[in-house]
Amino acid sequence: MPQFLYWNSIKPFALTATVLAVTSLMNTQIYAVSENTASYYQVQTGSLTQALNNVAQQANISVLFDPARTNLYQVKTIQGKYTLDQLFARLIQNTPFKLQKSVSGYILIEMPDTKNLAVVESKKTDLNQSVLSNMAMDNQIYQMPAIVLEAEKEDTVKFGQSVLNQKAIDRYQANNVAQLLDNMPSVGSAGSPRPGGQTINILGRGGVADVPITLDDSVKSFDKYRQGSVFIEPEILKKITVDKGPHNVEVGNGGFGGKVTLETKDPSDLLGANKNAGAFVKYSRFSNNSQNTYTGAVYGKMKNGLVDGLFYYTNRDSGDVKRPDGSKFLYSAQEQDTYLAKLNFYPTDGHKISLNAMRSGHEGWEPFAAMRDQDAVPSQADIDKYGYDEAWKRRLVYRDQKDTSYSAAYEFNPEFNPFINFKAVASYSKTFQHDQRLPSVNGSAALLGNESWVNYTNTALKVSNISDVNSKYGDHKLKIGAQYQKMEQNSLIFDKSNASKPDYNFGYYEPNYMPAGDQQMLSAFVEDQYQFNNIIITPSLRYDHIVNNGKPNRASRYNNPLAGHDYSSKTYTGWSPRLAMSWAQTDQLTWFANVSKTWRAPRVDEQYYVQSAATSVPSTSLYLRPEKMLAVRIGNEMNFDDLLSNDDHLQVRLTYHHNRGSDEIFRNRSTFCQAQAENQANTGSGSISDCNGNYHHGFYRNVTDYTIQAYEAELFYNQPTWFAGFTYSYIRGERDNSPVNPWFDEKTWMTDIPPKKATATLGVNVPEHHLTMGWRGIFVDAQDRSLSDNDKSIAASSFSLPKTKGYSLHSVYADWQPLGEKGPVLNFSIDNLFNRDYKMYLGEYMTGTGRDYKLSISQKF
Repeated sequence: MPQFLYWNSIKPFALTATVLAVTSLMNTQIYAVSENTASYYQVQTGSLTQALNNVAQQANISVLFDPARTNLYQVKTIQGKYTLDQLFARLIQNTPFKLQKSVSGYILIEMPDTKNLAVVESKKTDLNQSVLSNMAMDNQIYQMPAIVLEAEKEDTVKFGQSVLNQKAIDRYQANNVAQLLDNMPSVGSAGSPRPGGQTINILGRGGVADVPITLDDSVKSFDKYRQGSVFIEPEILKKITVDKGPHNVEVGNGGFGGKVTLETKDPSDLLGANKNAGAFVKYSRFSNNSQNTYTGAVYGKMKNGLVDGLFYYTNRDSGDVKRPDGSKFLYSAQEQDTYLAKLNFYPTDGHKISLNAMRSGHEGWEPFAAMRDQDAVPSQADIDKYGYDEAWKRRLVYRDQKDTSYSAAYEFNPEFNPFINFKAVASYSKTFQHDQRLPSVNGSAALLGNESWVNYTNTALKVSNISDVNSKYGDHKLKIGAQYQKMEQNSLIFDKSNASKPDYNFGYYEPNYMPAGDQQMLSAFVEDQYQFNNIIITPSLRYDHIVNNGKPNRASRYNNPLAGHDYSSKTYTGWSPRLAMSWAQTDQLTWFANVSKTWRAPRVDEQYYVQSAATSVPSTSLYLRPEKMLAVRIGNEMNFDDLLSNDDHLQVRLTYHHNRGSDEIFRNRSTFCQAQAENQANTGSGSISDCNGNYHHGFYRNVTDYTIQAYEAELFYNQPTWFAGFTYSYIRGERDNSPVNPWFDEKTWMTDIPPKKATATLGVNVPEHHLTMGWRGIFVDAQDRSLSDNDKSIAASSFSLPKTKGYSLHSVYADWQPLGEKGPVLNFSIDNLFNRDYKMYLGEYMTGTGRDYKLSISQKF
């Protein structure tokens, strides 16, 4: 077995003792790979410490090094046949280390003179601080990747990201993805705790087009009426990355709020050291809804490292969620199965082929609108007539939901060719819902009738390449890429009440508010990250060509050219220029800024929503212009080491967002023209007749401009034995006029702006007992702003959310490995510790959940 020898660099006598111990082993026979023999090696991307350990295991040799120093450096994936000398040379290139051979193995020595290193000294110092920062922040509520560290990675710099790692995901023990993100500043969730009842809001934008979500590069875009958009099982995730604002060149056609990237677990995340196969089991119990979660996985790799794979299964089975007062969210129980399969091939050095598949599903009785708190309850007369169970089910649907994602990726990243870092990804995802009501019920068409079938399908292909071009005037990282994406939606209902009417196609037709159609996007982008000394300047440009295609409705009532029902295609094209900059003013202070101008085309729902000819706005909305945004972000990041004691670290990030939107796409309601608006303002009796037919006749229109401003402060302090964190966010959103009356002469508050929010955490580490425990709190201010504050019209009130009081929630948690690294992992937490009753603003006055004791135990084999 290989030996691992470490020393503490701050205690010279320890090094002396260790070297003596190594010398004493000089006569010991070591069966190791000869340094002159070429053998196959595989080293994964990670720290130099991990890489050296991995090589020592594969070659059966001893390596003496200081992990406190080698942890500061990263290595890329290496595969192929090498001698030990060749392999070590690749591992320690661009580091201040050299290897010295001994009879018993190797000793890694740090060279005292680092002036001639390939990495600039100031850049190396920043990198070391950044790596220490990320290591120390492992116990925070989320992680802030440091800018200087990102500059050293294979991809271009992304400012202001927030990341949840595996430890944070396991610690939260969340029911859904939206719960995982609630502790981030400027990020919130809307909806109910029911299955599939959540959406994500970033910087005051919460639509599907505003916050695109990807799972292993598969696009998710479910947008069914009154339903959530996220159905991903948290147990399969290893990392969540949140980008705030429309500053990512790889995101087009929206993303005004930001982007959420979900990554699932890989075999390498679960395999133990020096193991080629393994298994994982986990059990969780939540007290609030009597939830049991069962997880099992098997995984492995070939001895030569050419193939690895994983199969992962999770079953989540729960009762109804309880409110703080003990009452229940009726019919919020769920039983969901999730399957994840992965297969990775490493055919030759620098090549990787990945195949991913995910499928989840659940079925049961649920309210039609999963996002709402409680639909209308059955009357006593209905209970007397039908009995309690049937009376309730007459107001529910039996829902069968399936969510699938598939992706195939090819990567080519040769180690010695800086111009090629190529990746191609093809993906397919589909979310399907089949709802049925009791046969004796006449379901309203507005609630998808007696039976409905809804499909949202995404097909995408993306190719990109990153080239590193170095010169005496600075370094360039050039990214070029192209994307194709097709988002298709199909819906069909059976409207029992109109089953005998030909103009309703005898009850089978697309609901007028959920038209069938697709949106196809063809895009190209280029980004050049230029770095000179401590300055990074990154201009980028993106071009999108978008075509919307409507599908004629089966019901002639909604397919009438005389009513303006035109389902023909509509094309939108445009450019999105962006500029990102950062300046490392000192080793401790870095400034960053973004300026982005982008746009989005109308969605299929917005373009092809129709009504009957008898209404005021019956037609499709082919006249819609793209919605545009000019976004500015300015901030700084500060990192301080050894501030209050040795080995501590303070990270601070301050950010200001200023997003100016124009031509907002909004429902065409209330006031249809300027003449009507003026008459209403002067006499109080304006009507649509004032327009004389001169207004947009579609259900959607472009209204006026709006401004969203956001202020964020994030502070994380870490040292080996304890840690603390604090975040604060304040978002302010105003429209220049009213969305239901674009000629209204006052500014109005935007509806989807969350209240002020602060979070705090405090915890301790007990390394000798593998124990971490702590407290976290979330403090939400009252939301007392409403669209109706200035616009008193009935239409404005229909788009206003109820005002809410402020509240605070407290949680405690503990992570413990009683038997060390090889034993089980226990996660325990109590959410809403004081059982606080509260209402959530973005949840449309949704009642929060009550106290919840959570326990999980997991074991790897």
